[in-house]
Amino acid sequence: MSMGGWRSVAASVIGTSHEKTGGACQDANDCQIYASPAGEKILAAAVADGAGSAGCGGEGAAITCRALLGQMVEHLDSGKSVEQVTGDTVKFWITTIQNLLEAEARAVSRERRDFACTILGLLVGESCAACLQVGDGAIVLADSEEHVYGHVFWPDRGEYANTTHFVTEDDAIEHLQFASINRGVVEAALLTDGLQTMALNYQQRTAHEPFFKGLFAPLRTAEEGCSRELSEALAAFLSSPRVNEKTDDDKTLVLASRSDSGLATPAV
Repeated sequence: MSMGGWRSVAASVIGTSHEKTGGACQDANDCQIYASPAGEKILAAAVADGAGSAGCGGEGAAITCRALLGQMVEHLDSGKSVEQVTGDTVKFWITTIQNLLEAEARAVSRERRDFACTILGLLVGESCAACLQVGDGAIVLADSEEHVYGHVFWPDRGEYANTTHFVTEDDAIEHLQFASINRGVVEAALLTDGLQTMALNYQQRTAHEPFFKGLFAPLRTAEEGCSRELSEALAAFLSSPRVNEKTDDDKTLVLASRSDSGLATPAV
């Protein structure tokens, strides 16, 4: 039985700390709904957070998101399924991204580390989801059976406080997290670390259900595809005083919901 199509929204907004210094948003995102020859609607999404200490972190994040989406689409174009994404597959994707960043760095007389960024990627088919992550941020999913939001990986922190791992590191493969989830995922969120304190319950190490229930509610009644109107509304929310009071970092959020998610919309 078909799960139906996807509705999605996405936004990356600058944090107040970067605004004060005249900086730019160093987060990036990319999201696509892939239609397979068999008619399956597959969600492909990526978010990345450029390192604040890297001179070209924002550019690295944008290149990394585009490259990961390209690798995902190439995998599907070759006739392979989401179920056929393996640990070796995502290792190859990360190596390919590193090579692209290396080439970009050389072209502008920079080092690859100048393009340092985290990466989170998600590919969701009819009954399987492939998830990958290097660094912090979070992927949160809800399936058609349990109807609750749960994180896939806990944000990966580095050796010291306020540090993490980046796709540009020589040992990035050692810090790559991968999971193939054989469930019917009906809602998905990808977010960078600027939203972690709002989206995750650190005491219980769980996803913060109220945060996601409120954000997904308007998406469930939208038309299939990516909603520009709701994406603009999401960007406004992420830039609002309510959010900026809790975090001064750049913020990225991608949300996607299937047309028949089965998750109740809270009463207003």
